Amino acid sequence: MKKGFIIIIALTLLLTGCTTGKRIEEYENGKPIVYTSFYPLYFLADEIGKDNISLRVVIPNGVEPHDYEPSIKQLKDIENADMFIYNGAGFESWTDKLLKTIIDEKKALSASDEVELNRIDGAVDPHIWLDPENMNKIGEKIKDRFISLDEEHKEEYEDNFKQLSQKLMKLDKDYQETLKDKKKDKILVSHAAFGYMAKRYNFDQISIAGVSPEQEPSPKTMADIIDFAKENNFKYIFLETLASPKIAKSIADEANLEILTLNPIEGLTEEEQKNHEDYISIMEKNLENLKKALMD
Repeated sequence: MKKGFIIIIALTLLLTGCTTGKRIEEYENGKPIVYTSFYPLYFLADEIGKDNISLRVVIPNGVEPHDYEPSIKQLKDIENADMFIYNGAGFESWTDKLLKTIIDEKKALSASDEVELNRIDGAVDPHIWLDPENMNKIGEKIKDRFISLDEEHKEEYEDNFKQLSQKLMKLDKDYQETLKDKKKDKILVSHAAFGYMAKRYNFDQISIAGVSPEQEPSPKTMADIIDFAKENNFKYIFLETLASPKIAKSIADEANLEILTLNPIEGLTEEEQKNHEDYISIMEKNLENLKKALMD
């Protein structure tokens, strides 16, 4: 835990410890207050809860989330939530301390507790949301928790989840059918975010960085990746939307690779928000680019 975040926790406790815990405006209007840590969980909660919940997200869109730390105001607001949904598996470094201090663990839902976790080089891979089946399992748990908070709208939560589940299962079927006759079984990516996707659809990721995009590779690793790409006639390298493209572009130049986007959907860019993109539409675009790399 970084020293700065410890100070934030202490200040937050000082600011909130003597209050009566008065709820914010939406509570008075009868809506459960739900905080999600980042976009994929926001997407699920929004699809299931719709207008029956007051929904917020901690990590803003457009921000690389791996090392994000919430502000004092955010921490104070989260304390007043009826439910806090986070990814877990080490993705949000700040949540463990948060749950031990100002958040009641009974109000929290760790999405990673609902799925089978993978490991990469001994470390838990937190990118569970890139498998639609995982999203469906997490969504069902969110639906159940919403009903326990707000039984009056049980049928709406169930209907909303049913519609969401159908979208996710169609997405999964599209991936299965599109990639079943792929000619290649490996892709080159900027960081190891696609392990769950790769496992479900039977291909491998060769990553420049580890599970966090900030884990820069050594010169030897870069040289090995360039040699591997040349020896195996790779045509493409995948870049992301929020991480720095510098190293991946350097490898692309050296290995004469075409650049495609494979979006880990850790948050929406400004352009994606303007275009009303969401998890489903971005995953569909990911499939189109995977098809180029694996079917060509």
